[in-house]
Amino acid sequence: MELEIFYSQISEDEVQIIKNALIHTYKGVVEVFIGGERELPPEAYNRQRDQYDAELLLRYLLTKKKRETALWVISKDLCTQGMNFIFGLAHHFRGAVLSIFRLSTKELREKEAVHEVGHVVGLPHCTNKCVMQFSNMLWEAHMKPFSLCEECKRKINLTT
Repeated sequence: MELEIFYSQISEDEVQIIKNALIHTYKGVVEVFIGGERELPPEAYNRQRDQYDAELLLRYLLTKKKRETALWVISKDLCTQGMNFIFGLAHHFRGAVLSIFRLSTKELREKEAVHEVGHVVGLPHCTNKCVMQFSNMLWEAHMKPFSLCEECKRKINLTT
């Protein structure tokens, strides 16, 4: 599977760090390319919430990607219906949007990128000690491990 990384208002160095984490985790499953910087569409901005609508951004991304799947890493806060904020949103086998707005460390950014791309390759949330655990709060994201559990690795035919 080919994955194209787009980004908005973050450095190319940060994008490269995320790319390296994805290559390390999904070697042999996902081939990662950097697609370049993209402007955030103004219609995705929710003035009342001072956040960007993740659904609108994801739909926009899916119309702009050139490869099989895509990840859009942005620096702005994301929201979706019924949630105060979200770290990211993904559609299986299509693409994902990831916000680093609340992710203050390199480890958290890498971990959540690996999580969102896990959804892109078809993984659901996992209840094992796994990066695919659902994170509703920042401390939950801190607590979950960086790596995929053996069950999730089997689901995507990842050999280590």
